[in-house]
Amino acid sequence: MKNYLTVLFIGLFFSAFSQSDSDLQLAQHYYGQGSYDKALAYYEKIYNESPSLVIFKKYFECLIETKEYKRAEKTLKKEISKSPNNVDLNLQLAAFYSGQDQTTKSNKLYSDLIETRKESPSQCISLFNSFLVMSRLDLALEVLTGAKKKFKGYPFNFQEADLYAQKQEKEKMVNAYLSLLEKHEYYQEAVQKALLRRLNLDDENTKEFILLKVALFERAKKENSGVVFSEMLIWQYSQIDNFSGVFNQVAAVDIRTKANGERLFNFGMVCRENKDYETAIRAFQESITVSSSEDIQMKSQIGILNVGYIKVAQLKTYSTEELKKIISHYEEVLEKITAPNSRTLPIILEYAELLAYHNEDRDKALKVLSNSENSPFLTDIKKAEIKMLMADIEVINGNVWDASLMYMQISEGFNYETIGNRAKFKNARIFYYEGEFDFAQSQLDVLKQSTSKLLSNDAIQLSVTITDNYGLDSNYIAMAWFSKADLLIEQFKYQDAFYLFDSIQKNYPFHALADEILYKRAKAMEMQGNWQRALGYYEDILKFHKDDILADDAIFYAAEILENKLFKEQEALEKYKELLMGYPASLYGHETRKRVRRLRGEKDRDLEDEF
Repeated sequence: MKNYLTVLFIGLFFSAFSQSDSDLQLAQHYYGQGSYDKALAYYEKIYNESPSLVIFKKYFECLIETKEYKRAEKTLKKEISKSPNNVDLNLQLAAFYSGQDQTTKSNKLYSDLIETRKESPSQCISLFNSFLVMSRLDLALEVLTGAKKKFKGYPFNFQEADLYAQKQEKEKMVNAYLSLLEKHEYYQEAVQKALLRRLNLDDENTKEFILLKVALFERAKKENSGVVFSEMLIWQYSQIDNFSGVFNQVAAVDIRTKANGERLFNFGMVCRENKDYETAIRAFQESITVSSSEDIQMKSQIGILNVGYIKVAQLKTYSTEELKKIISHYEEVLEKITAPNSRTLPIILEYAELLAYHNEDRDKALKVLSNSENSPFLTDIKKAEIKMLMADIEVINGNVWDASLMYMQISEGFNYETIGNRAKFKNARIFYYEGEFDFAQSQLDVLKQSTSKLLSNDAIQLSVTITDNYGLDSNYIAMAWFSKADLLIEQFKYQDAFYLFDSIQKNYPFHALADEILYKRAKAMEMQGNWQRALGYYEDILKFHKDDILADDAIFYAAEILENKLFKEQEALEKYKELLMGYPASLYGHETRKRVRRLRGEKDRDLEDEF
């Protein structure tokens, strides 16, 4: 009998719980449909059984919508009696009286709240924010005025700015923020975030951009204003990537803060990362001039060299005279280096690469690298980086088996390091170039499991090329010609490589290598800085081979050219989106999403749902 009663009790409990849950679902359904009279019955029942604030709000709203004003007032007062200090409920009652044209009652409630909620700045701010939400700007101003009188040392500038923003008085809003920085510079980041929310700073010709610029300049030129307003100007212009516009401000801040050239150096690095190379060089040069620190001077020298390297090796925008000048600048700096260390090694590697890849002086490049390899200040892994570049240059020279030996030495010495796997991949390519496809494939199978995603992708791509185009007897000649052409491109022998591509297309017109040939032609154009022709080949892949394995590669690298070489960011963004939408399983998916976020200014983060 006891067990029977227990079971009966549990059954009744869950039945009641289920009924309550069903009532809530029906109430929400009718409420969502705008059938407030039907929803009211259910909310009233639920509220009487379980009078929570969440249910009360819906119940009260249904009473108002169905014009049950007396019941609404009575219910609201009853709720207030339970929590007399609940500001939101008191404000709700005051708003109710306002809606019923009972101005005297509502004004008294508002006055009582303003009088009682002023024991601390936080109480004042909370009530102020409530009035802002209700769009009662007159009451918000009254609270703010009283709070400023009572708590004179407390900075209510953010609240003041919020009020002016709601009143659309942008100039007063800006002054409220900047007045705060005059006394409390540590609010700088918070003010910047607020200004970005409230002003359109995407174009220097907008009224709001000009308004802020003028206000900042006025404060920056005042005596004893510190550097905060100059820093704010630098920040403002960085929003539109106009770094040249604030160069003088950076130089002035560097002097006023006695930064000894470090601020200029850091500014130069920011300019370089944002592809404003002219301003970057100007900043590095000024840093060298004003700094007494050998360390900062050397870092700035390296910065200038690196910008020159980018122009030659990556952008391919240089004349013969400019190349000579850049190489000469490298040599001036290298004369000051007795023995390379980890900090100066990048200069030597860049210099050797410029000589070998762009100045056709590979013997000199190899000599420079060989001498550097003996430095006692370099770790073994740094020496391996030198040997890797030497091997790459030997490939260009045609000494592929010498290069293979060097790659093997690196991979054996650093078997579990990324550099070792990279050397193993390059060695696999040597055998691929020489037509040893089976051995190359066996090496690539291991590398496909690499922890380095970039290296793994490269290994997968070469492996697929071999697998798809080698196996049948009739395919070997075409594949051998293709791999030989690939080597010729690596050696900058573009005409010879294209001759082999033409031969494949002539002798094997329906061969599966057709998309790979277009892809290699595009890469050859990239190596020569012929961006438009490279884009043309990538478009041909999408036109004739949109369902083949290289289609997503074509879109990704076309977008990369548009973004980083031609600086057409909007077109690049559309290309990246085309890749995400058309090829959602692409290996480039993760990297492409990051680039879309960057090009959108970090505003759209839910790309997984969008694409």
